[in-house]
Amino acid sequence: MKFFKPMAEEKSKKIFLVFFVLSSIFPLLIFIFISDQYLQPFIDADKSGQLGETLIYGLLVMLFFPLLSFFLMFRRIRALEGLTREIRAKSAEVIEGKKSFGEQSIEARETFLIPARGDTGNAGDENEIQSLIQSFNNIFQTAADQLAEREHLKELLAKLIALASDLTAELEPSRLFPLIISRVTEVMAVERTSLYVIDWDKRELWTKVAEGIDPIALPLGKGISGRVAETGEGINVVDAWELPYFDRSFDLINNFRTRSVLCLPVKSPTGQMIGVLQVINKKEATGFDLKDEVFMKSLASQVGIALENSFLIDEARLSFNSSISTLSATVDARHPLTAGHSLRVTEYSLLVAGEFNLDRNDIEVLRLAAILHDIGKIGIRDAVLLKEGVFTPEEREEMNTHPVKTKTILEKFHFPRNLRAVPEIAGRHHEKVNGQGYPDGLTGDRIPLGSKIIAVADVFDALTSRREYPKYDGDKTMGPGAMPLMQAISIIQKETGSYFALEVVSAFLRCLPRALRLYRGSHFAPEYVDEAIRRLAPE
Repeated sequence: MKFFKPMAEEKSKKIFLVFFVLSSIFPLLIFIFISDQYLQPFIDADKSGQLGETLIYGLLVMLFFPLLSFFLMFRRIRALEGLTREIRAKSAEVIEGKKSFGEQSIEARETFLIPARGDTGNAGDENEIQSLIQSFNNIFQTAADQLAEREHLKELLAKLIALASDLTAELEPSRLFPLIISRVTEVMAVERTSLYVIDWDKRELWTKVAEGIDPIALPLGKGISGRVAETGEGINVVDAWELPYFDRSFDLINNFRTRSVLCLPVKSPTGQMIGVLQVINKKEATGFDLKDEVFMKSLASQVGIALENSFLIDEARLSFNSSISTLSATVDARHPLTAGHSLRVTEYSLLVAGEFNLDRNDIEVLRLAAILHDIGKIGIRDAVLLKEGVFTPEEREEMNTHPVKTKTILEKFHFPRNLRAVPEIAGRHHEKVNGQGYPDGLTGDRIPLGSKIIAVADVFDALTSRREYPKYDGDKTMGPGAMPLMQAISIIQKETGSYFALEVVSAFLRCLPRALRLYRGSHFAPEYVDEAIRRLAPE
């Protein structure tokens, strides 16, 4: 295509030149024809020769003007062709971004500038061509600005999409706050960012994360953020210290100088104002312009959606955990002597889980299974559940059904997909690694790790707490009170490999000093645990 295009242009040029020559000479030919056919017969023969000479001289004079016009027009055409070729080349360079527009402007002037050298006849041509060059340079510069603006907008849109994707993927508030802060600081190219949440009941702002400062709370109306929260109107200032309501104490305490500030309200998708987003000290600029404000509003909108989703998830989690706690409390209500047992077993289990570096979801499954592991006891008759002394074989058999009841009850509870292992793990906490446990006599790896962890924590708390029934150390029968701590630890160690998994007991003993300190002075008397702590965790 590039080969045929110049051929077509050359052909068009030749056709134009032929047409121009013919159109210039054609009036002369008409004049000669009219003179020969109509004027010659009426003129005397003596004067015909003189007339012929006159006509010839006149024709030569007349022919001079078309030729001069042809020469000037041909020159103009050549100049404009060169300008057209340069314009095409520049247009391609604008699209490809090969040269700066300052370089193109200089080249255009050097290419088409025709030195005057006293030739006043060329001055008009030169001025016209210079005007054309300037006009096209202006067009090129406008195109460059538009292309640069388009690229800038594409870059901002890509950043906004990436930020929205990151924010919607994180729902945990403890991680969402730092994520928002870091990403907004990066995208807005600022020194610091603060995100405040509005507590309308207390009429104050609070923040978990504000770069460079500790978490703070301030009343509505105080400072820039407080004023934005109170009025709902954004604030954009070049130097915050010039504002009479700006509190300089934060700068003075943290050895910081706040200059430019852009602070906007954060609203939920329903339009309720839920927070304030503030960026401080624009890098490589003295302040924030209109483009920054527009982009910041888009960011604030995305932050509002992320915060609202996080708050909704947090509310749902609180409601779910409240239901779980209430369900667990029903066992304490029926069996007051074991009140607190499920909570302690949960704490011990989570400490052990930390030794295995379990992921967040597995830890949450273990937490719920531990706190609900004895929920099946609500199906045990009071005569058995509250009996003091040794169980008869029939009573023992009934008591041993509580893990099955636990699993049955929890399977009717609607757990999210990622928590559906809770009933299984809670219902296996009396299985033994040697297959002598209940209800199914599972062995080794067939028992879930969570169930093995709960088993150790459950027995340890039962040995170190008061119960209605006596405790046993081999063939030795002991009273219902708490067993001496070191003796309880010895029993756990002796049952390793038969009742308990070795790796779980090892992890339990490593974290036991932390467990004892956790309940020292509350469930455990100091004198009950201090000696064991010294032995297990010597300083």
